[in-house]
Amino acid sequence: MHIRYEGNAPQQDRSRASLERLMMAAREILSEGTFEQLTIAEISKRSKVSVGSIYARFKGKDELFLAVMMDVMDEIQSEWSGLILELRSRQLPLEVRVPAVVDALAEHLHKHAGILQPFMGKASDPRVAMCGKSAYQSTAKNFVDFILESSTDIQRSDAERAVNSCFTIVYAALARFLGLGSAPDAAGEGNWAFLKADLGQMCLGFLKQGSR
Repeated sequence: MHIRYEGNAPQQDRSRASLERLMMAAREILSEGTFEQLTIAEISKRSKVSVGSIYARFKGKDELFLAVMMDVMDEIQSEWSGLILELRSRQLPLEVRVPAVVDALAEHLHKHAGILQPFMGKASDPRVAMCGKSAYQSTAKNFVDFILESSTDIQRSDAERAVNSCFTIVYAALARFLGLGSAPDAAGEGNWAFLKADLGQMCLGFLKQGSR
């Protein structure tokens, strides 16, 4: 596991290992529930790192939460970039490229929904919101840039704006289904396979239809 957090970075291997254990324990707890369920006592119990040692590295669970989020978001963004590179290597035509990248984004978010939910639930914290916004923008850029590589086949007069609109709509629909937004009670409504396929075809139809 890559650890981005560098505050009071331990020098000894044993200390480094304990940091990795407590960070992993925090991830597990967040993946299973919400920010409220993340407690220093439970992290200590799972990681076998004393409460005193945790407080020696972090001021409290808010700081630990942010450190975990930064690490996780870095890893998720790295994985997404890798997925785009793999798709790019296939040199897909627009008709295949658009549904493929929509499906890739959908499965990528689905895979990480468990850990993303508590992050989005804490978006009222400006530091969390800033980290989340940065990740969203990076995800959007990869999506948009990938589709724009076939811009000669896009019929809209402003191709970049059109593709950005596609991303905004696709992300919002996927996030709603996965419970990653402001309406968690709506999670799971509908058919996941149909949603992915329909979003891909709707975006393709929009991009192939000339502006009026």
